[in-house]
Amino acid sequence: MKRIINIYTEHKNSVQFYLRSTMESFHPLSNNAQDMRRFFESEKSAEVIYAVNETFTQFTPSYGRNYIDENRNGTDKSFYFKWVSFSEEPIHISNPYLHHVTGLPTLTAVKMENNRYIVTDFDMLKLLEELRLIEHNSAYEQINRFVMGSGGLLLGIVSVFLIFYGAYIFFQMLISPYSGEAVMHQIFTSIISITIGLAIYDLAKTLIENEVLFKTFNYGNDLQNKALSKFLTSIIIALSIESLMAVFKIVLDDYSKLINAFYLIIGVTLLIVGTGVYNRLSNQTK
Repeated sequence: MKRIINIYTEHKNSVQFYLRSTMESFHPLSNNAQDMRRFFESEKSAEVIYAVNETFTQFTPSYGRNYIDENRNGTDKSFYFKWVSFSEEPIHISNPYLHHVTGLPTLTAVKMENNRYIVTDFDMLKLLEELRLIEHNSAYEQINRFVMGSGGLLLGIVSVFLIFYGAYIFFQMLISPYSGEAVMHQIFTSIISITIGLAIYDLAKTLIENEVLFKTFNYGNDLQNKALSKFLTSIIIALSIESLMAVFKIVLDDYSKLINAFYLIIGVTLLIVGTGVYNRLSNQTK
């Protein structure tokens, strides 16, 4: 959505000139479906068209490409025209908004002709694509969703396996006799498995939500930054637990190997500092 709005804002004059030229050249002979739908033959980005009388009441159905919505006939549209002055602009172009039927970013063009207002809703994505202001390939989009969805599903399966594996280790520890050191090792292993499983699950959920189920056309860095930060945080927690476990083992076995645990702790610290710097730089670029 943000990317579409930005492109529209940059080329607003050109887009509005095109819409006004298109609406000026359309002169339906009547208000029936056949005459009104002729507009769709030349305009691929048009989605809905209907007519409103001088009292701002819709007196035709809403004609879509593949449907006719009779329920909108007789609807009061005065709130649409409250701030519109046709004396200043014969054809009014609305600001971008989300359409109540399609849920897609939409522009509405309105013109007065023969004591009626002809109202047309345009899909902004198709409009910008038609004007060669944006590149969008539906086939590629479907392939991308399939690949992202499949990857997210597989990651979700792996995450669930890790979580249940961590739970299995924990319950095995409860029902089996272990010595003190072995008990701590089992607890740490269980925590690490569950933590990494949750991190992978969160990544899988983010992929499926934003690339498959609720796909938007916002290609900003906010989504990637949040997903990466959350994943790195989970990895840092897992490595911190591993460092603690390494210190615990070395203290019990051989103090001469304590330097190895120190190196691991230094690595985790650098990862924390790097994540903090990355988050700060990301916030500065917004």
